[in-house]
Amino acid sequence: MTHTRRSGLVVLALGVMAGSVYVGAQANRQATAPPRDTPARQAAAETKPVKGRIAGRVSAADTGRPVRRARVLLSGPQLQGGRGVLTDDEGTFELTELPDGRYTLSAGKTGFLTLSYGQRRPLQAGIPIQLADGQQLTGLDFRLPRGSVIAGHVFDETGDPLPGANVRVMRYEYAQGNRQLVPVGAAQTDDLGAYRVWGLNPGDYYVSAVTPNFAPGGGRGFGPPGAPPGGRGGRGGLPVGAPGSEPAQVGYAPTFYPGVPSVAEARAVSVGLSLEVPSIDFNVLLVRTARISGRVTNPDGTATTAGNIVLIPETGGRAGRGGAGATFASRIDWDGSFSMAGVAPGRYLLRARGDDTNEPQFALQPITADGTDLPNLTVILTPAATITGTVTFLNTGGAQAPDPATVRVAVPLVDALDIGPNPTARVERSGAFTLSGVQAGSHLFRTQGSPRGWTLKSVTVSGREVIDTPIELRSGQALSGVVFTFTDRLTEVNGTITDDRNTPVTDYTVLAFATDEQFWNAQSRHIMTTRPDQNGKYQLRGLPAGDYYLVAVDPAEQGEWFEPAYLAAHRTGASRVSLADGDVKAQDFKLTK
Repeated sequence: MTHTRRSGLVVLALGVMAGSVYVGAQANRQATAPPRDTPARQAAAETKPVKGRIAGRVSAADTGRPVRRARVLLSGPQLQGGRGVLTDDEGTFELTELPDGRYTLSAGKTGFLTLSYGQRRPLQAGIPIQLADGQQLTGLDFRLPRGSVIAGHVFDETGDPLPGANVRVMRYEYAQGNRQLVPVGAAQTDDLGAYRVWGLNPGDYYVSAVTPNFAPGGGRGFGPPGAPPGGRGGRGGLPVGAPGSEPAQVGYAPTFYPGVPSVAEARAVSVGLSLEVPSIDFNVLLVRTARISGRVTNPDGTATTAGNIVLIPETGGRAGRGGAGATFASRIDWDGSFSMAGVAPGRYLLRARGDDTNEPQFALQPITADGTDLPNLTVILTPAATITGTVTFLNTGGAQAPDPATVRVAVPLVDALDIGPNPTARVERSGAFTLSGVQAGSHLFRTQGSPRGWTLKSVTVSGREVIDTPIELRSGQALSGVVFTFTDRLTEVNGTITDDRNTPVTDYTVLAFATDEQFWNAQSRHIMTTRPDQNGKYQLRGLPAGDYYLVAVDPAEQGEWFEPAYLAAHRTGASRVSLADGDVKAQDFKLTK
């Protein structure tokens, strides 16, 4: 298959330079036998396995000087927990006694960006390293750029510096297939209202400020730390009531640069590689705030004695998972009471979790804050759901099936807005499991990892296949008859990516996605990517049986392939492959200039 490289592509050379990206897989072996060896000793030396080695150097991209005590991490299925080493005074590193296999390598140090070997863009996956048996792979060099900086000042509504404000720097990233705003850096303003957030990748960011001092003295007025209650309440034209009355309840709302209340109105800050963007200054918004308080009860009406309440801002009709606004929280007191002060106007989701019974109980309800107190809110918890079932293994290869006790069963929420730890269940040696404490809502059935050489083939509920279909669980529901089935018949698609001179090409990503558009969604098992190794060879393992498009792409953003529009744009000209359980198919890509 032939593809044309896109011209005019701007590449962020994040430190792994061309000479070190295309590291040859040449083995620097010395196999000279020592003189006067007896035949027996010589034969023993020849049969003794030679372990592999990976070595290289870490230097600063701006000066070329060695980066001492940089952290170099190697990971792969062959290394339980991975392997790490610090660079020496010359910036060099060496990892020895390595079995053959496929690895990922990264390097980083405080003040510098952490890079994967072969990485060209922020957050991009690196190039896998294929190490042959006994191979001595050297010259894997990293040139680490220094992190970028966003700096500025935060002022109050009158233009005075605002000390103690928490500044967050956020960017959009794909997490579990969903594009969401994710905090990547934070700082607190000093006495001059100044902040500085460092260690950033190049990209577009959104800056927000929120002060923890919404409501000193019971939420009335606002002042700097240590100020008396109501010390600055009423500024900005908000009414404070008649003389002698309590001042209006006001506070600083979460504010985005350049001084707006929502990320939808915010201005992105573009940051280049190893650059500082100064003077990102803005004023926070002074608004009426509300105190939301009430009582949490069990289903029988008795007070809940332990647990917590979280108030999560909604963004575009969905709750802001990435921290786009301030999240308020309160512990549930012994008598079931709770209270949250300084809540800025907006729409929120209130999620409650009670922990005074053997199993957690939950509640979810929408809340609209408009500056008016909600003093008598009643939150009624409902019981969690319970799921029981079995885990089985379809052993077709004759090898011993893995111990079921190594498997963990999970049912993540589709919207990922859980409160408290997401429950998992350890499977018994008999294959049975019980998963309790599950919130009501739409869930997917998954396992945490798979035994090596196995993949999850099917999840059925009373014989109905649900592995790719979210299940709506009700409060207190007891769902039984769930069967997780693993198979050792893994699918595989492999091949090479080369140019018109048969030179390995490593800077593309191989994307496989189902031809059936119903699988074009977040967390889909039918969308998979991989990067070719240093030899231009790639491998995709564990795709479910089905029909797929296969194409070499150069994505601008990690994870954008979960967007249906991106997939639709790349199916034209893509190869097609049909996979049955256990199939191994080959597909090469020839990229021309």
